[in-house]
Parts: sequence; C-alpha cells; structure tokens
Amino acid sequence: MDRNSNDNYSRIFNLIYQREKISKQEIALELNLSLPTVSSNLTELKKNKLIRIGGKFESQVGRRAKAYSVSANTHISLGIEIFKEHVTISALDLNGKETATATEKLSYSNDDAYFKKLATWINSFTGKNKLADKHILGIGMGVQGLVSHDGQTVLWGKILESTGLTTESLGKYLPYPVSFYHDADCVAAAEQFLTNSHQDTTYLSIGEHLGTAIVSNNRIYSGENGRSGTMEHITLNMQSDRKCYCGRHGCIETYCSMSSLLNEDESIEDFMASLKAGDEETQERWHVYLNFLAEAINNLHMFLDNRLVIAGELIRYLDSSVIKNLDQRIRNITAFPEDHSYLSLGMVTARPVAIGAAIPRIESFVESI
Repeated sequence: MDRNSNDNYSRIFNLIYQREKISKQEIALELNLSLPTVSSNLTELKKNKLIRIGGKFESQVGRRAKAYSVSANTHISLGIEIFKEHVTISALDLNGKETATATEKLSYSNDDAYFKKLATWINSFTGKNKLADKHILGIGMGVQGLVSHDGQTVLWGKILESTGLTTESLGKYLPYPVSFYHDADCVAAAEQFLTNSHQDTTYLSIGEHLGTAIVSNNRIYSGENGRSGTMEHITLNMQSDRKCYCGRHGCIETYCSMSSLLNEDESIEDFMASLKAGDEETQERWHVYLNFLAEAINNLHMFLDNRLVIAGELIRYLDSSVIKNLDQRIRNITAFPEDHSYLSLGMVTARPVAIGAAIPRIESFVESI
C-alpha cells in the first residue's frame, strides 16, 4: 500500500474501533472516502483479522447494510497485580472486556524461584483459557512501587522490597514482552479507558495501601523521575506516631489507607458490617477516617484543581452518600469556596490493578494500526 492507502487503512480501523459497529456507507461518508477505497481497506483489515462482519443493520427499505466491528478476540492483553500473599491475572480483548481472570495464593519473594512459579501459573492460565501465544500482545505487571519510564525496572519498591527488579526476572520464562506499571497508575488507566473519560483527573486509589495518580491530556503524568502522583507520601503531621512504610511519620498513607482504618486482623467486610449494625466504636472510627480523608482530598485539590475520583478496593463498599458526606466536610475546611462537587466514585470495582496493567498494550496496538 502507498502512504495514502496506509493512512486510510488506519483511519478506517480507528473509526470502527471507536464506533464499535458501523456500515461501509457510514465509513465512506464520515471519512470522506469513496466506496471502492473503503471496500479495499475493509478487505485488507478482514484479511489481517482486525475486523469482522457482525450482522446487518435494520432497514425499512432495500438491502440491509453489513455491520463492521473490531475482531476483539484475535488480540489479547494480559494484566497481573502482585501482592505479598497473592497474584491476580486478567485477560482483556481489544475492547477492554475481561475474558478470563484468576487469583492464586503465592507469597512474594524477590528471587528466581518465585518468578519461575509465577510464569508456570501464567502459562497454565493461558493454556486453560485457550489463549494462544501468537494472540497475546504482552503482559503488564502492576507493582507496588515506582517504575522507570520504559517500564522495565522497579526504581523504588519498599512494600515488596523489590527495588531494582527488572522485567527480565519474569520475561525470560514467557514468550511475549513484559512491562511494569505503578499500581496506582493501573487503577487510573482502568478508570479512564473503561469509562471512556478524557478529563484531567486525580485518582485516589484506596486499598490496603493508598495510591494516587495524575491524568493530564489523557496520559498518566509521572514526571521527570517517575515520582509524580505519589501524593500518598505528603505529610499531614510530622509529629504523628503513625509511621509510614517509607520511613517517615504522618504521611497521608497512614491516615487514609484501608490499613489505617482497620484494626489488626479486621477485614473491610467485618468493619462495614459493624458500621451497618450501628456499632458506636466503628462509627467513631469511620467519622475520624472521613475527616482525615476530607483533609487529604482538600490538600490534593489545592495542587490540582480538577476532578478527583476515589477509586480502588474501598469503593465496593461506598455509595453517593459518602461523596455528599465528604463534600460537606471539605466545604467546612477549605480555604476557598466550593460551589460544586469535584468528587466522584470510580466505576471499576474488581481487579482494577490487573485490568489497568493490561490496557497500555491495547492502546499501543490500536495506535500502531
């Protein structure tokens, strides 16, 4: 194909991808192309197994137009989230739909034996779900740490003591490329992609640990050294006896993570059950926690005056009433008048890190067509 043909090939694919289902006539009209040009490119896209005919549109008169859509299952991206005691994997098609998932108890250890076991489990997962290696775009690993710009090295991994880890540790056992992503960035990527949002947003991901991520111009903003967005380590109180895993005291992490909310050996399910039952001690803990959360959110909003999304594991137990509650608490403490809410709840309530870790490969592949 000549350059102009390649441009048309890409334009037609991306339009089909964006619209999910479209007819040949609509493509020609929207892209200002002739029907023969559209037909030849559709033939080539079908030959390359990038699109398919997905039925026909309804029509009151004449022949019904064929509906073209992306052949989403011909290319799969894998995402994995690694924690101290378990790993979770998700397989996503080109539309970002989760086609398979699994979780395995596997205690993290920064050595070859761990990554060999992990690779064996991943290969078992792909085999069980009939995911051929040639269809897999690659695997993204959501890690609790800062990651190099090329996604190949953990620059700082205090929680898992994984500083210096490279993708080669796992990649040497797998037939497709491996990339690292900061877990909070994964949550943001999942939310942006699956909600089709293009807004500049601050994501506050609340799980066992706290994570923050900044999306600007529809991209994760990580800064010169990959440290932007680590607002969980902003200090609320230097004199606090709450010690953060980073070594300092009084970080937002120590006030707003789920670990800071829960008692030892208490699960979030147990806490929420006690809260619903009206237990006074639990209610007081929740009240104090929301005050700290409002303080943290207010501080974050001073840095970035855009919408803020509360995401991560905790949102499974929250609803709009909590947003209203936080809005009121923020209005009571903010230095500036807030005439409308900038808060919202995330939508990805299950496996956001694994899902988000798979999305960059999908985006890169689509952009490459």
